[in-house]
Amino acid sequence: MHLFLRYVLLLAAAWMVPANALEESALNKTINSTVDIPAPVVVPPSEYFDGVDGQWSSFALRVGTAAQIVRVLVSTNSPETMVVLPMGCTAAAFSGATPPDCATSRGGLFNKTASSTWYDQGDFGINGNGVGFEANLGYSVGADYGLDTLGLGYVPGSNGPTLHNQTVAAIAATSPFYMGILGLSTQPVNYSTIGNFSAPSLFTTLRTQGLIPSLSYSYTAGAKYRLKAGQYAQLIFGGMDTSRYQPNAASFTLAGDIDRDMVVAVQSITYSGTEVSVLLSPGVDDPVYAFIESTDPNFWLPEAACVTFEKAFGISVDNSTGLYLINATNYASLVAINPQVVFTLGNSASGGATAQITLPFSAFALPASYPFTKNDTYYFPLRKAANSTQYTLGRAFLQEAYITVDYERRNFTVSQCTWVDGANSEISAIISPSYENSTSNNTSSLHSASKDDSKSRFVIILTVALVIVAVVGLVAAGMCVLRMRSKRRQHVEVAIKDSSSDKEAYIYGPGSVYPFNSPYSELGGTNSSSEIHQLPDRNNCNDDSYVMAKQQMESMRKAPGTPVIVATPIVFELIGSEPRPVELDDRHN
Repeated sequence: MHLFLRYVLLLAAAWMVPANALEESALNKTINSTVDIPAPVVVPPSEYFDGVDGQWSSFALRVGTAAQIVRVLVSTNSPETMVVLPMGCTAAAFSGATPPDCATSRGGLFNKTASSTWYDQGDFGINGNGVGFEANLGYSVGADYGLDTLGLGYVPGSNGPTLHNQTVAAIAATSPFYMGILGLSTQPVNYSTIGNFSAPSLFTTLRTQGLIPSLSYSYTAGAKYRLKAGQYAQLIFGGMDTSRYQPNAASFTLAGDIDRDMVVAVQSITYSGTEVSVLLSPGVDDPVYAFIESTDPNFWLPEAACVTFEKAFGISVDNSTGLYLINATNYASLVAINPQVVFTLGNSASGGATAQITLPFSAFALPASYPFTKNDTYYFPLRKAANSTQYTLGRAFLQEAYITVDYERRNFTVSQCTWVDGANSEISAIISPSYENSTSNNTSSLHSASKDDSKSRFVIILTVALVIVAVVGLVAAGMCVLRMRSKRRQHVEVAIKDSSSDKEAYIYGPGSVYPFNSPYSELGGTNSSSEIHQLPDRNNCNDDSYVMAKQQMESMRKAPGTPVIVATPIVFELIGSEPRPVELDDRHN
């Protein structure tokens, strides 16, 4: 019995150990196992196409307290978020007349004095000293910097987080930024050339506050010319949408220059229309490494490549604007031909896996309006680069390209966009290496899952143990009852060992089995008379009769090999008379 209980306890203990060991092992493998893995943040587009240098899908922001809604474009290189001040819609901001729809065309205005949470940082110049984002392209503008509350999207929610004390640069000038921007750089914002103060970027804040699963994002600029009513841009922090692109085998390494990190080798550019031609085919000795960046809309390419583009598309630079304007006749001809341009990109100047991005003519025919141009027209977003630091594939390129950038693994991908009307999104999270030993079921961590599994396992083990204990208790109780009954029987049974066999039987008298169900039993034999048999009275019998009776009695009571009968209140009744107790002589008391 004791061995059985010990076996049950050992079995239960052995079953419980793996659950505890598993949880302890998981906790030891990662310090983040106690932290839930956040889901990607899919920033909803504003559902507007904005801009004076093209029709660009924008995003809505909530700025200040109470929140003021503005629409902005994405800058993959800017560390700050920029908004337009009310001064941006005054005559001082425009060289000519202020457009009647100025506030709308600039994406909405932000009034810093109406925000109770605006904390002014002062006026500073963006790239005033020739360094910083887009400084190589000549971008420079003054801005009023401050810290304020910033939210993504029209309304707060899981895909519209609200961040406090975010760096906001408020501008009024119409160039180089006509609309505000949402910066995606990981670099801190430096307010001056000395760098006496810096603030974390919005992207970094999302990660440090545990709102996204990794320091990564996916972005495509959207395309007004695609699908029935245009395809909106997509911005996902910490994930990607596999329904929006065609995967390829190419993977690119982020460059060390923080202002030009997303660099690719342009291995070739080909044109296909009425004929096929090569627009760019750099050799190993003169590679073209271009920076993918969404702040500027243009393709900044070597002069030789620009010349081949001019011949292929029949375009030329307008001297008054410096733009490749497309007149109505040429535009109609190109629409009819619908030529395509294929960019072949690699991680190195030649060889290796490549990504091919095909752009139709519509991606190059951008509508322009005042104040970008005096009149509404189309222009071709091509610029001649002064040197290799200006080689850039701008926002127009990202109409057809889908990029995913992972700053924690220091790599990125460039893929061809797909165009399926009504396609369901397939969001996949990009998990930080710090979460590699954790699991996620929509923000569930390994530690949480282990706790739940351990609790369930404990309940099962406890239930089984209780059932086993109950069964063991019943078995033990039954054995005790049987043992007690056995002891009682031993008080009234006489065991006689059969000399002819190994069997034992409880008997009384020749050939009779001792009955246990009654305290009264008849002696064996065939005597049917009513004579009462008793021992002779010692005082009234001769010595011979008494001695003979005594010897018979002792012979019966103390037969060799027969246990002594334990005294009980059992009375043996003779047939035909009232039962009387058998009396012994005083000498035997």
